[in-house]
Amino acid sequence: MYLGGNVSIAGGFDKCIDRIVTIGGNCLMTFASSPRSLETREISGGEIVKYLEKKAKHGIGPHFLHGAYLVNLASESKTNLTASLDSLIFYQRFAGQINSVGTIIHIGSHKGRGFADVVDQIVVAINYILDSSPKGIRLILENAAGQAGTESDDLKELSQIISRVGDRSKIGVCLDTQHAFASGYLLDQILDKFDRAIGLKHLTLIHLNDSKSEFNSRHDRHENLGEGKIGLENLKNFAKDPRLQNIPFITEVPGENNSGPRKQDIDLLKSLVV
Repeated sequence: MYLGGNVSIAGGFDKCIDRIVTIGGNCLMTFASSPRSLETREISGGEIVKYLEKKAKHGIGPHFLHGAYLVNLASESKTNLTASLDSLIFYQRFAGQINSVGTIIHIGSHKGRGFADVVDQIVVAINYILDSSPKGIRLILENAAGQAGTESDDLKELSQIISRVGDRSKIGVCLDTQHAFASGYLLDQILDKFDRAIGLKHLTLIHLNDSKSEFNSRHDRHENLGEGKIGLENLKNFAKDPRLQNIPFITEVPGENNSGPRKQDIDLLKSLVV
């Protein structure tokens, strides 16, 4: 089974492999640029070669890219929307260079306008990104916590978007346990509801995170596994569902001092699943 965490690319893109090996994961998630900017930079061929050599040497499995936090496919600003599209197309093309599964995205926020007013724009944007992506590279839509008008906190809305994508084989879904909990879904019910609304065939990976915020709070605040409001037993029961046995798990917990997942976090993740 593939179990890992989000790790940094600081110091060179290949360093992400060193970091995931150190904490004991066999798959990983990274950004390909600053997570807090829509600006990108080309990653050198030398970094990519070193990355691929290290990944093969250590037998590391799937690598998921995560789009920048400022991506907003529902934006009213043409400038922001264009920058979001450019950033995601860069990510998708880079994903092709490193044989990544694809790019996980937060769809964005309608800023109070409502889903109906922005769904057409979102669908056009997603189709444009997919048309500009290399063959076999997925765009992976993540469920949201529902804070400040964010899209995709409601699985039915996410389903509506997917149903209108031209080539649904290029679409995946990332299910984040903290976001689900914060948006009002209990973990013992979420897979059934996901299957009815979207279909488990689209489920590409799990973000297994505990929650600092209360149930249905609409706040996106991750906590270390077993230290939050969801609790270790609920996370364990969810993670052991046989429908997830072939789905990669990535944890995005704060670790210590918000430095990200540690070896003890990956060890705990392993104990929940195995």
